[in-house]
Amino acid sequence: MKEDKNTARKVTEESGYDFVLSPSHGRQKENMKAAIIGMSMNILLAALKMFIGAISGSIAILADGWNNLSDSFSSVVSIISLAMASKPADKEHPFGHARFEYIASSVIAIGMLIVAVQLGYQSLLRTITPQPMETDIWTLIALFASIGVKLFQYFFYRYRGKKIVSTVLLSAAQDSLADVWATSGVLASTAAYALFEFNIDGPAGLLVSVLIAWSAIGIIREMVTLLIGSKPPAELTDSIIERILETDRRILGVHDLIVHNYGPGRIHATAHVDLDSRESFLETHLIVDRIERKIKRDLDIELLVRPDPANIQDETYIEVLTKLEEVTASIDHGFDIHSFHLFHTEDGKLVASFDIHERGPCELNDTEIFDLIHKKMYDYNKNIILWITLDREYTRSVHYETINSAVMSEPE
Repeated sequence: MKEDKNTARKVTEESGYDFVLSPSHGRQKENMKAAIIGMSMNILLAALKMFIGAISGSIAILADGWNNLSDSFSSVVSIISLAMASKPADKEHPFGHARFEYIASSVIAIGMLIVAVQLGYQSLLRTITPQPMETDIWTLIALFASIGVKLFQYFFYRYRGKKIVSTVLLSAAQDSLADVWATSGVLASTAAYALFEFNIDGPAGLLVSVLIAWSAIGIIREMVTLLIGSKPPAELTDSIIERILETDRRILGVHDLIVHNYGPGRIHATAHVDLDSRESFLETHLIVDRIERKIKRDLDIELLVRPDPANIQDETYIEVLTKLEEVTASIDHGFDIHSFHLFHTEDGKLVASFDIHERGPCELNDTEIFDLIHKKMYDYNKNIILWITLDREYTRSVHYETINSAVMSEPE
């Protein structure tokens, strides 16, 4: 049982942090605590830098102070968003509100981007028209202290973010690291002016703005991908399939696994499993129910399973399937077959219904693939009617031969 409890975290660590499994009960509290601590640090840093910037006349130090103040506002928005994310599912949002965490991360990034644009504009003006700076030992000490605090914030957010698997805290960690580089640039320009009277305040500010903007754009791209819907990590899908197959020895195969991410700790999935068609309806239901309970227990994923019958005791079934596997394997990189069913029409023809999935990139288009399979199967048996579905990730292309009579599982 202890091993089962650690399964979700192990899979999460292996598959990355796009898909969060089994969040701890104290996750919301940890998120809030870290956001409040970070907000307090940013307010103190902002006040210190804006004071020193006003005294020294450094646009870079002053802008860095505004950057810290915007971080404080972002923390407030994060706290509100985290509170929204913890709300349970309701009638309007049956999958919960966990994606608010992605929105909070996006807000942090947008705040960073606004600061980058403002700083870039001011720095450009200062580059065109340099202004004298007043520096002293306290200015340098304050900047060193700022770098130290931001480094602490980076490791603090990063540790907490990985511990509770929080996209908000991991985004805040990147924000803090960007601030480290930004303040380092300010320190370099201040030191150059104090020691050599070499004024690089404007160019240093431009460099800082580029670093902040680059980090912000990276966070926005990641969060947009999560909000739109990203492909699940291979480690996660492999783990789900492995656990399904080990649930019961009567499971012949797994296919059409689709995973939906509705935010941290809100994972839903669907899958098809192949079972012997001779299994009773009751036994099939019990197998499917056991699979769903196992995945919920091990990975905290809401899985919906559909059983597909496999008529493995029928000689014609095996013969046609074997031929189809031979035909599809000969096309380009080859195709795998699943969901194979064999029916009979009222006039005695065979209907083969199946899905194919490419093993590697195929240069042929869908129509060419269908035509090639149809031609080779027609040479084998001209009375076989093909219903083919071509699976490519989450999209499908269908080839459906029409018939003029009803189909049945067994000929009359």
